[in-house]
Amino acid sequence: MFKFVIFSVKTQLNVHDLNNEAVAGNVTDIRIMEFLDEDGKRLEAPAVSGRMLKHWHLEGMKHLIVNGSYTSVPLCAGCKVGEPIRPGNIANGNLLQNSGISEADAIKNCVVCDSHGYLIAKPEATAGEGGISARRTSRAMFSWLMPVLGIDTASKQVIHNRVSSDPKTMMPFNKSYASGIYAFVSALDVDRIGLVELNLVGTSPYAINDNDRKERVKVAIEAYRLMLSGQIGASLSHAIPHQNPLEILVAYSETGPLPFPVSPMYSDYISKTIGLMPKNTTILYWGTESPQGITKKNTIDDIFTELVSKV
Repeated sequence: MFKFVIFSVKTQLNVHDLNNEAVAGNVTDIRIMEFLDEDGKRLEAPAVSGRMLKHWHLEGMKHLIVNGSYTSVPLCAGCKVGEPIRPGNIANGNLLQNSGISEADAIKNCVVCDSHGYLIAKPEATAGEGGISARRTSRAMFSWLMPVLGIDTASKQVIHNRVSSDPKTMMPFNKSYASGIYAFVSALDVDRIGLVELNLVGTSPYAINDNDRKERVKVAIEAYRLMLSGQIGASLSHAIPHQNPLEILVAYSETGPLPFPVSPMYSDYISKTIGLMPKNTTILYWGTESPQGITKKNTIDDIFTELVSKV
């Protein structure tokens, strides 16, 4: 099984609702970020938080488990309903270390707590009076979704109306939508899924067996496929993004961690990413380019099929 995998994604998103995070009265506005182009010039454009991408990867994992073919993979109560309480299997509302649930138990009971981590501060710690917090770092890491440099983005505010049979109760409201070509990078630390950070569990550092680890890794990988299909929006009931994947570069290693890739928001990200990777790294690509030294796939599915086959 490989130990680390990275994703570089360039995609077109038209009329998306991924970043409506500023609310004032009946107006929901789009998030605008400042950043620099390749010449150091300051720009402003719609961008999407990595926290949101991480959330939708988590939601994809949950969907594959609850409604898909990975029903044997465990989810705690909080994560199952899409409201992770880090971790969601805390007994009677008590904190992890007060409930008798060890890190190993939290890992065994929930793939999301295992792979996406948790942070639970004791009340004394949050009040500044000391105390020990329960913490597990995420194995899934995401950048912000950023506009590709040199390509314009667009946004527009639209008036909606909450329809009612009583005209007096109708409520108009404004909501923003954006369009553009975007990029994000992500990394999945496969080798640390199921790993107990500080204590050995019997003769193995893992809290779960190899077969269970493999199922969890497959779920985490397949969740990226759902994200690439547009299942990442805040308003999927009425604003599924018009998504058109343009380029995907994936690298995995069977020997150890990999550096993060150069973002596809930059024009030369492919050559620079290839130059960063250590020996014995397998690099896969789907898109319109024909880069040297890496394996070009015919379809996106070909990439996921190879990744799953290596688990």
